[in-house]
Amino acid sequence: ELPPSHPLLARVLMNLGVTLYKKKDYSEALAHLQSAVSALNKTEPTGSLKAESLYWLGVAAMKLDQLAEAQQHFTECLRLRQAIYPRGHSEIIAAETLLQQIIEGQRQR
Repeated sequence: ELPPSHPLLARVLMNLGVTLYKKKDYSEALAHLQSAVSALNKTEPTGSLKAESLYWLGVAAMKLDQLAEAQQHFTECLRLRQAIYPRGHSEIIAAETLLQQIIEGQRQR
């Protein structure tokens, strides 16, 4: 049995969250992705898997109209990706794009 903070368990939780997101079960996706991030906070607090989990957590939160939470997740995702990848990398651009959409959407409200 794997301990709750094992990186393999975190990857399984993230993959399950992504699968649930793609099936449009955003609430369940959010729960699994939050569990993945919690596990990764203990094992890989600055790794690419955490950045990816935060990205998916952000898109699930957007679908649930939880924009403040989505903005937090994308901001942290972007911070991690900027430390991991070179400037202009597609992973950075993806997070920047969604973060900008949220910021612009909040200005229009």
